[in-house]
Amino acid sequence: MSFGIPCRWLAETASTNDIARDWALAGAPDGAVVLAGRQTQGRGRRERTWESPAGMGLYASFILRPGWPVEQASHLAVLAGMAAYGALEAAGVPCLRVKWPNDILANGRKLAGVLVEPRVGGERIELAVAGIGINVAQRADDFPPALRGRATSCAIEGACVSIDRMLEQLVASWRAVLEMPFAALRDSWIAAGAREEEPEV
Repeated sequence: MSFGIPCRWLAETASTNDIARDWALAGAPDGAVVLAGRQTQGRGRRERTWESPAGMGLYASFILRPGWPVEQASHLAVLAGMAAYGALEAAGVPCLRVKWPNDILANGRKLAGVLVEPRVGGERIELAVAGIGINVAQRADDFPPALRGRATSCAIEGACVSIDRMLEQLVASWRAVLEMPFAALRDSWIAAGAREEEPEV
């Protein structure tokens, strides 16, 4: 499977999701990925900021072309969330949990976030961009003061993994979740702690 290929790497960009969207509209294939060493305007759901300092995290946006009915758009968040979860599990991060809809927590603190932005054509999902940000190397004082009690990283949780290795594990996890029947994947998502229709706090 060619998921994760081709790959574009940028030392710095505003948002990998924006670059991936433009690349997808220009014809980039299913599974292509945009990576950045640093994002200056990284974002999560509801336009929340995702801190993306250089050399500290994995900032990746994957192009998806599922061709699914638009009613299945919510499935994309489950796919991306479980891809991130599987990569972190493989890295040896303990006490992981999926927080609805697709944040990944370790010991109750946010470790990774997912932002899926679909584009609909007619009654089908024409394409989608799945952005995944993973805190890899931060120490506690690398986070802004307002986040220190709520954010964590692989390093803080005792998992020594490089950004390159985390990318390899993320691509492998994507390939695994794409091969699973969706019902089984959803069961795994719920077993990992997610609850559908959980209200925002």
